[in-house]
Amino acid sequence: MKVVEVKAFALSAPLKGMPRRGMGQPAKKDAVIVRVRTEDGIVGYGHAHDSLNPVVVAELINVNLAPLVVGADAMAVEDIWQVIYSKQGQTHTPGNALYTAQSGVDMALWDARGKALNVPVYSLLGGSRKKIRAYCGGASFGYKPPGELVEEAQKYVNQGYTAIKLRLGDTVANDIARVQAVRKAIDSSVDIMVDVNTRYTYLELERALPALEEAGVYWLEEPFPPDAIADYAHFNSRTRVPIAAGENHYLRYQGRQLLESGAVDILQSDPSKCGGITECKKLADMAAAFRRAFAPHNSTSGVVGAACVHLLCATPNGLIYEADLSPVNPFRDEVVLNAPVITDGYIEPNDKPGLGIEVDEALFAKYPGISGPSVT
Repeated sequence: MKVVEVKAFALSAPLKGMPRRGMGQPAKKDAVIVRVRTEDGIVGYGHAHDSLNPVVVAELINVNLAPLVVGADAMAVEDIWQVIYSKQGQTHTPGNALYTAQSGVDMALWDARGKALNVPVYSLLGGSRKKIRAYCGGASFGYKPPGELVEEAQKYVNQGYTAIKLRLGDTVANDIARVQAVRKAIDSSVDIMVDVNTRYTYLELERALPALEEAGVYWLEEPFPPDAIADYAHFNSRTRVPIAAGENHYLRYQGRQLLESGAVDILQSDPSKCGGITECKKLADMAAAFRRAFAPHNSTSGVVGAACVHLLCATPNGLIYEADLSPVNPFRDEVVLNAPVITDGYIEPNDKPGLGIEVDEALFAKYPGISGPSVT
């Protein structure tokens, strides 16, 4: 089953009035959708993370990666992955943007393989259909007054969610006030995660940690930049709050460093960033070898959301699914069809072949890619 086409599409949707969070003020929602076509007419779709410039990532796929993949056997995902890594990732590389580009191609190949064999991706991965607990994540919440956060949290709890994630990285005092207000207001059975988006310094976490421990947060996500592994390991050995990270550590080699150093309790590799489904399954299995949990990062489209569900169904250490509850996301709600839905706080894949989703390419013209970062 030869690949005859690889094509990436940069998509953007301008945003207004979104609450600020650790990464900055959201200005647009970006996606890079990848289409792979085989000689017998099978079409697979993948999602590549935008890496703060969807136009650049799409160009990497269309110019650098497509010539390496066209003509290859679509079933040989390991071989294709290694060819891309050896020719584009080992030297003179465009950096981590290469791995996000590679992720979209790999994901599309898995979708095509499942369709060719008429089985869901979770079956190809050795898993089975399961209900996975979901938490309110993605681009929900933000730096709002505590009272508004309480209202938003209660809305999601009323919908059946039993876990929510607040955004930290503002000031320590503001962060603590928000966590304490939500913890006091909602039922104690609801877990609260916190995500710092890499914005804390060592001393800021020293100040914030006692209050986070007192609030019993479920996990502390990405307190530091990804290269501060020693600081991750230091605090993880001191606190009873589990530390989660990995969405910005990409390949298995960086994931190994997190696990070997004891830096994290929960690995959050993202299949649209870490090299695709092929690499993400390796990362999840490596975390399992260290007896650590796997909770993939997800927030951008129904394509990568479906990939996360399939991976969680095929990993023994799969912990929880990140539901993107941002108020505006056409790449979740319009462009992608038949995506898995959350009911009473749980999600499960459908039983259709591949990722089980379809993509409405007619809408691509409605959301032309806008160069540059999605936050200001």
